[in-house]
Amino acid sequence: MLEGKAFLITGAGGALARALIPAFHRAGARLFLSDPRPERMAERAEAVGARTFVADLTKPEEALALARFVEQEAPLHGVVHTVGGFAAGRFLDSDPGLYDWMLDLNLRTTYNLLKAVLPYLEGRGEGFFAAFAAGPAWTGIGPGRALYTMAKTALASLLKSLQGEVEGVRFLLVYPMGPLDTEANRKAMPEADFSRWIAPELVAAMVVQAAGARGGRLLELPIYPPL
Repeated sequence: MLEGKAFLITGAGGALARALIPAFHRAGARLFLSDPRPERMAERAEAVGARTFVADLTKPEEALALARFVEQEAPLHGVVHTVGGFAAGRFLDSDPGLYDWMLDLNLRTTYNLLKAVLPYLEGRGEGFFAAFAAGPAWTGIGPGRALYTMAKTALASLLKSLQGEVEGVRFLLVYPMGPLDTEANRKAMPEADFSRWIAPELVAAMVVQAAGARGGRLLELPIYPPL
């Protein structure tokens, strides 16, 4: 489906990337991985023959260096941006530091990466960019997680605003509508019913399918947990 096409997966040491990397490899993509911590992605990269680049995407110069690195190796076809952060809590108990952290991880990294990769994608008239919003950004309701909802809604609005402005690039917004079944979430919520959580492998399969599709400019994909 994606045979030989270069794809960049950010947050390559994270829980979601654990499912995305093998899914894109099976689809034939040539993979490039990025994470601020090299040890978190080294084993995954070796398993699929991927190239790696250590980058903190909150810094625009590192996002630009990452894009140049990939382009020197192969024409970049698509990006799957998984970097983000979550925090819950009462808005009145939050502080400016949490506000900055939410915007930095969820929005600033997306902005910096888009600025770095879109000139290449638009220049050749084709490309794919996927990012992850969240259920509250789809429903507009986020009690107990106002800053997280704000950051993910802003991310979604940014990508929506780019459709039609950036020629030839298809955007995908994924909205997990419940917890992902990851090791970290299981440790954080050990009393939860894990059978009601979303499998990361399902999310990865849907993103791969969207990456190989044709037509349209924007896909919005809410993924719900099992009934």
